[in-house]
Amino acid sequence: MTTGFLYLRSLPFLAQAAGGLAEGASKAMGIVMLIGFIFGTICVIGGGFAIRRGDTDAGKLSIIGGLIIAGAPVIVKALFTAFGLEGSTVDVGAFQ
Repeated sequence: MTTGFLYLRSLPFLAQAAGGLAEGASKAMGIVMLIGFIFGTICVIGGGFAIRRGDTDAGKLSIIGGLIIAGAPVIVKALFTAFGLEGSTVDVGAFQ
């Protein structure tokens, strides 16, 4: 058991990464953005159904929360631009 653990500790995990750490982080952020957009859209639709059922308070909160979740990348990009950090190392590229 101890030798297996020592062997795993000596493996260079990022040595086989073709694009490097920045490209891997960019792809990971793209996946997180995709999941957040889908979840935000589901929240907005659920809020619409809640308003239709008559629960307007929960529906409005769900719609506002869904818009914030789905629009988080745009909000963060605007904040980065406002604070002069648009040339960051890790950028969210096109998700393929």
